[in-house]
Amino acid sequence: MKPIYNIYTLFLVFLTASCGDYLDRASTTQRQDEDIFNNFTMTDQAVNALYGSTLRRSNYNYLGGYNMSSATDESKDASTWMASYSFNNGSWSSNQNPIGNTWREYYESVRMANLILEGVVEYNTPDDANNPGYLENRIGEVYFLRAYALFELVRQFGGVIIFTNTIDQADEEALNRPRNTYDECVNQILADCDEAIARVPNTYPANQLGRITKGAAMALKSKILLFSASPLWAEAGKTGFQGDISDNQRASDPEKWQRAATAAKEIIDMGQYSLEPTLEARQSMFTATTLQSTEVIFVRMNAWNQDMDRYFFPHGSSGWSGGAPTQNLVDDYEMEDGLLYDESPLYDEDNPYANRDPRFYTDISYNGAPWKDRVIETFTGGLDELSTQTDRTRTGYYSKKLVDESISIGQGQGRRVDAIMFRLAEIYLNYIEALNEYDPGNPDILLYLNRIRERVGQVPISDGLSQEVMREKIRNERRIELSFENHRFWDVRRWKIASQTEPTIYGMRAIPDDTKSSGFRYERFKVEDRLWRSAMYLIPITQDETLRNPNLVQNEGW
Repeated sequence: MKPIYNIYTLFLVFLTASCGDYLDRASTTQRQDEDIFNNFTMTDQAVNALYGSTLRRSNYNYLGGYNMSSATDESKDASTWMASYSFNNGSWSSNQNPIGNTWREYYESVRMANLILEGVVEYNTPDDANNPGYLENRIGEVYFLRAYALFELVRQFGGVIIFTNTIDQADEEALNRPRNTYDECVNQILADCDEAIARVPNTYPANQLGRITKGAAMALKSKILLFSASPLWAEAGKTGFQGDISDNQRASDPEKWQRAATAAKEIIDMGQYSLEPTLEARQSMFTATTLQSTEVIFVRMNAWNQDMDRYFFPHGSSGWSGGAPTQNLVDDYEMEDGLLYDESPLYDEDNPYANRDPRFYTDISYNGAPWKDRVIETFTGGLDELSTQTDRTRTGYYSKKLVDESISIGQGQGRRVDAIMFRLAEIYLNYIEALNEYDPGNPDILLYLNRIRERVGQVPISDGLSQEVMREKIRNERRIELSFENHRFWDVRRWKIASQTEPTIYGMRAIPDDTKSSGFRYERFKVEDRLWRSAMYLIPITQDETLRNPNLVQNEGW
């Protein structure tokens, strides 16, 4: 009798591997391969398993199951057991990657993708009889997922080893390859994305929601080309696997920037996606309307649950006070006149949260901010007081952007969180950043920058700025618009500005004072100093991998 496999069996078949065989060919038997790839339904389940393996980390819970923002100057976690503390105190190493054992995990995905691509050819997998063309779609999805796994390896470690076929466990030469250059890896990612684009549709029917579309594959191309053009990799990536971790922030290649701009503009020109039209619609996009949003290009469905709200919620609402925004981030939210707080006549130190960029009020909770049926109380003795005790904000703020305020922690069914992986606002920002670097003054820069600002009610940026000033405007817009969405950690590295942004974190104390118009006196204070050294621009490869492969050179400084 022919064995029956379900999705859980397939996970075991594809993901169970001993220490040395996560790339090798012998981890499945010929009979297992035949049973899977002679049947479309089984092959479809194998592809579904690959989705789960490759996209196990969403943009919202990337760091040890929690938000990546607290490993940057965006926020500060409240509990010392959270993985962000390892990044911030410098205790991470080649023996301890706070994100996880990602070298192994993503190479497991590469191996699984290679098995599927080889299997459908070797066994001439039949198409779905009820939906002709679905097999070709699935093959395209596998190409994307292999590209995405390689992208994750590359953005963490730099140039890695490219594998486009399964490896025999006895093939020592193949298993002990040296690292490819960064740009060789980029080219492989682009090639796999192009294979995906040729095979997947623009959209899927409702019962296939969450699968890879052309827009998703094009967005990955846009992202990796932006990284490749940035100072960390613009020149260093051409000939080596190691990024340029020197103090030079001016490395640039106009041709790379042009390719990045073109890739982003191709998505814009599809006409398939549009920004959510208002501040309210933008906020709803992160909670209630994610799957219906015209701005969203790709989501990791069912990425998290009510635990995300518990992580971000204030202490007074049974939350863990995780991802508490820093004063560093608050300071970069402009005033409503488009100026930063220290440049604007609108800023009032006794009422520092008045007259801000409208996104400030949807993204961040502060002392006196409306919350549920009350206000946030960060003063000593308040429900949400600033404190070094467990589950209290360390900065005087709470993150509001991604949470569902209607949830009551520990009550009811909670909710399913669909994490946005790519959205149109990011593509606009990719486009204008690249455009400003190789064609400053191009009118599209202001056009798309101001579309992002005007949809939330923030004043537009004026014409006539120098390339350098516009660069800072674009970077700050990216900081604000994409906050808490797993961009900042990578942006400060590819721009090579982490030595300026990461070392010192600030917060704000609210002190009751009847002599002040707001009823409070506000005092900035240092939350902590964080360890930074230039080697931290890259993640170190896990030590046991470098011991296993004598040709696998560790990243500089690790």
